[in-house]
Amino acid sequence: MKIKMTVFILIAVLSFTKTALCAAETMIFWYPGEAGTTQEAQPILDTFLDYVSSKAQTVKLSGKYFNTTDEGLAFINRQKPAIGIVSYFAWESNKGNFRNSKVWLATNPTPHGQKQESYTLVGKGSLPGGNVTVFSSEPLGKDFIKNKLAFAQLKDFTPQSTAQLLFKLKSIAEGSVSAVAILSPTEAVTFQKMSAPWTKSLQVLAKSAVVPTARVVIFNPPLKDEVNLKNALLNLKSDPQAKDILEEMRLVGFSEP
Repeated sequence: MKIKMTVFILIAVLSFTKTALCAAETMIFWYPGEAGTTQEAQPILDTFLDYVSSKAQTVKLSGKYFNTTDEGLAFINRQKPAIGIVSYFAWESNKGNFRNSKVWLATNPTPHGQKQESYTLVGKGSLPGGNVTVFSSEPLGKDFIKNKLAFAQLKDFTPQSTAQLLFKLKSIAEGSVSAVAILSPTEAVTFQKMSAPWTKSLQVLAKSAVVPTARVVIFNPPLKDEVNLKNALLNLKSDPQAKDILEEMRLVGFSEP
């Protein structure tokens, strides 16, 4: 009886020690203009974060997804996440608020699996004359479009973000709206696969400058257990058991930035 009790106590102590040694870190997934709600994204985020935590072993991750600038900023100010996966647009537009932060890793999104990509400008035949309305799902500002994406074709234009980009594209194709649209890399791939007849009326007018993919950012370095977590993320792309999880996240994996 004493032996059994000793073993039980030892197991309990070891379990408690392992849990206590795990650093609890919060993570934000911040993609303004992207589809899906915070609630809809939570199940796959939990699966992803639990798997990464199991591989890192010394860190327990939890996190939330946000697809607006304001919600992301509010979460960062309130919850003080240690790290985040931040879209290129969100990072370039807000990095001045996080002067102590550092870009840590690059995401390698599907389907190309690289750490750089381009946006696509589409329209019906050619650019309309005069001041051109430029639709996008991301809330892209004029300065970002001109100086980061470097669409030289756009001289006089007004950006307009929309949650109904597909309907705007259809209206452009049918001629009921005189405008053009900027597609994110993911949207461009999806658009190429569409077979609806109206899509044939739209043409690619230009590709943007090559820009970084979403980055993994440490908001307040140094990060506890940084080496273990970094190795866990970098090794995901070669882990067969992580393949389905990554596909749900629309990622091939992570790489050095």
